[in-house]
Amino acid sequence: MKCITLVFVTTILYSCLSSCFINAQEYVTVSTQEGDVRGQVESTYTNKTMYSFRGIPYAEPPVGDLRFQPPVRKAAWTGVRDALEFGSACTQGIFGSEDCLYLNVYTPAMPTQGEALKAVMVWIHGGCFTAGKANLYTPHYFVDNDVVFVSMNYRLGLLGFLSTGDEVVPGNMALKDQVETLRWVQRNIAAFGGDPERVTIFGQSAGAGSVHYHVLSPLSKGLYKNAIAMSGSALSPWGFSKNATDRAIRFARNLGFTGQNTTDLLDFLKTVDARTLTRDINSALSEEDSLSLTNCVWAPSAEPEHEAAFITEEPWQLVAQGRYNYVPFMTGVTDLEQVNVVYGFGKLATEEGISDFNENFEAIIGCDLRLPTRAEQLSGALAVKQFYYNGSDITLQDNYTTALLNSHLYFVEGADAVVRNMANHSSEPVYYYEFTYNDGPFSGSPEGVGHGTDAAYMFFSYGLDPTSDGAILRDQMTAMWANFAKYDNPTPELNSLLTQKWEAYNESLPFYMDLTAPLKPGMRLYESYMNFWHSLLPY
Repeated sequence: MKCITLVFVTTILYSCLSSCFINAQEYVTVSTQEGDVRGQVESTYTNKTMYSFRGIPYAEPPVGDLRFQPPVRKAAWTGVRDALEFGSACTQGIFGSEDCLYLNVYTPAMPTQGEALKAVMVWIHGGCFTAGKANLYTPHYFVDNDVVFVSMNYRLGLLGFLSTGDEVVPGNMALKDQVETLRWVQRNIAAFGGDPERVTIFGQSAGAGSVHYHVLSPLSKGLYKNAIAMSGSALSPWGFSKNATDRAIRFARNLGFTGQNTTDLLDFLKTVDARTLTRDINSALSEEDSLSLTNCVWAPSAEPEHEAAFITEEPWQLVAQGRYNYVPFMTGVTDLEQVNVVYGFGKLATEEGISDFNENFEAIIGCDLRLPTRAEQLSGALAVKQFYYNGSDITLQDNYTTALLNSHLYFVEGADAVVRNMANHSSEPVYYYEFTYNDGPFSGSPEGVGHGTDAAYMFFSYGLDPTSDGAILRDQMTAMWANFAKYDNPTPELNSLLTQKWEAYNESLPFYMDLTAPLKPGMRLYESYMNFWHSLLPY
């Protein structure tokens, strides 16, 4: 139908305008090795062109006999598949689906002959390995920086991290989903204008832990070039499960499992509704595990030795011996990651909570110390209490100290250990940061910046005045992250936006960037605290 002027009937006018709008939508088709996909032409928040392809399947749905199995590459299809809507989130709580292994691609330009391919950034979402989805994260500011952006869903909770401790279900299926995404990128990203030889993986929280696991895993070697871990590592206490099989059995018993071996366990869990597997997950925890203040019930674990293993040893052992993939690496933390634990509904925000913490400090903190025996864990916890509280009773007046201790234990110590170790073992550059900007819309407590605030600026700050400090910091961060992906250096040259050089970290120059307004250079982040932790815990 052609649109004409001087139409007086409102419904006809509305229909006409809608038809014109639909017809004005531009589409673009790309051929992948699995089949053709049709995406659409959009604009970023700053009105730059962006080509988006949503909901591309990278593996077969992990349902039926494929539940708890490694991902199977998606079979080829015929015809053109629409990539205009996001695929389902993976099962979590009351929403999501097991048919969830989809990825999204956003690119600033389609490839043309003679033009160089662009650096690629692959985002891995967080959510304690039990929640989250790719479509929450808008890629506009990264596309503005002339990189190809990829995000993916991966299996969550027990569906992603069941381990029977043997080859029945060796574990880490979620991390293998991520590997399958990276293999898809290697096969297909050039068709979207991306360079498969310049792939940077990056993520926040459990996504950052995942990134570090890819650094540690031989299965991921060669599938990416650079890595960025924002507030998380495989050394974080919540990032590794030493007793994944015991948790699975305990959880299954709570659901009525009466079998005798791991084959029985697998057969039973395959009969349970997927959403039931996401409920009441704390029933999987032992009495000791339940003491932890920050616990991801389902998390990566060491697999038995087998050909397709993702990781077969505890992460700290690989780090300590320098047995990992040496790649340009960036990591950092917010300045008070665990501030929420002492405010609002936090576990240590009440007189009752803090009294229990004080009385049972050694048991609570000890269970999250990576020390070999329970006696050493309890002794280590006593040393922690002496260091942070001078051995005194803990009260609500110690809120800042309590938040700082929790931030250091669950986030900073692991990141700092990785930075120090990489600087010692690897010849590749290592960049370290702390996010301290606390004056914008994502600020929480006046005492410090909590977990996830840095990612919030990168992905959710489109409503800010472009001239505000928060928007400028966002633009600086996304530019530096993109520069790292392109050049292995977040500040290859200074300009009107990036006015402060970010030096690489090394033992003689333990440099970090303070991400605030304006950017500030720093040295020896939390040095006295980290020296204490590193004298206590192996890495």
